[in-house]
Amino acid sequence: MPRMPTLADVNAARVRLHGIALHTPLEPNRELAEATGAAAVRLKREETQPTGAFKTRGAHNKVGIIAEERPEAALVTASSGNHGIATATAATRHDMRLTVLVGRSVSPAKLERLRALETSRITVELTGNDTDDAEIEARRRDDAGHAIYVAPYNDPDVIAGQATVAVEILEDWPEVDTIVVPIGGGGLISGIGLWAKALKPGLRLIGVQPSASPPMFAHLETGSTDPMPIAPTLADGVAGNIEKTSITWKLCRQLVDEVVLVEEEEIAAAMRWAIDVPHILLEGSAVLGIAALQPGKLDVTGRNVAVVTTGRNVSADVVRSILG
Repeated sequence: MPRMPTLADVNAARVRLHGIALHTPLEPNRELAEATGAAAVRLKREETQPTGAFKTRGAHNKVGIIAEERPEAALVTASSGNHGIATATAATRHDMRLTVLVGRSVSPAKLERLRALETSRITVELTGNDTDDAEIEARRRDDAGHAIYVAPYNDPDVIAGQATVAVEILEDWPEVDTIVVPIGGGGLISGIGLWAKALKPGLRLIGVQPSASPPMFAHLETGSTDPMPIAPTLADGVAGNIEKTSITWKLCRQLVDEVVLVEEEEIAAAMRWAIDVPHILLEGSAVLGIAALQPGKLDVTGRNVAVVTTGRNVSADVVRSILG
């Protein structure tokens, strides 16, 4: 099991990511504040990162560390899309060899972006049916010594990179008292919680998962880390089980105050709302926090709420279907 990330790791990541990851906007949204009774709601716009998702932070931090120590090493990663895109960008920056493993259920839009990044040193392989299968194969290659695995969430350096989202939120808005974050493997919310709870122990940290893929919700309810059935979801970027040895299980139990579930129709409605009101194109995973701000879903009355919007890599077909 990897070691736990520290605040020193986060500070080092911030330095390492300077000039690579953008300091993304934290935009006030009057409509969400009025609809929920919150004192204020602001959207942390991580979809504006160069790769189209927050994954830039963790992937570039991890690959940068490996490049400093073993620049000749081959890398392997497993991804539902966004982490693979970010890792490929990082590997290209350091001229390192990388194989990106994706399941055959990968979003066509994300696969297209990954294919566009292929070079003589960057290869994309379809492996198994889903991200769970891709993660198993990536771990096997790491264990066999063929390549170093750049994990999407179960890694302290990746989590430290994602934590820089919280650094920016608290710098830009010291009054924030609630942060709402999508959960897949738990790397983003673990990093945000690590930093935010250290600076503001009373801050409320809320995670959101689709009902179709709720492993962290189930863990916080039952303590189980067993694999569970995963159904198709618009929030493909967070879909899949979590490694049984993942440090994010423990971190989320320590740091996350609540996890809520949203249904597919709520995700679609949030995607439509993002297009219609603030005029932002967001993928299904990115609107989970917005979907959770439904009347009766979360009580944020009178609170200062930051909602992390995580990515924009969505296909035209999906956009047409939700608008239709």
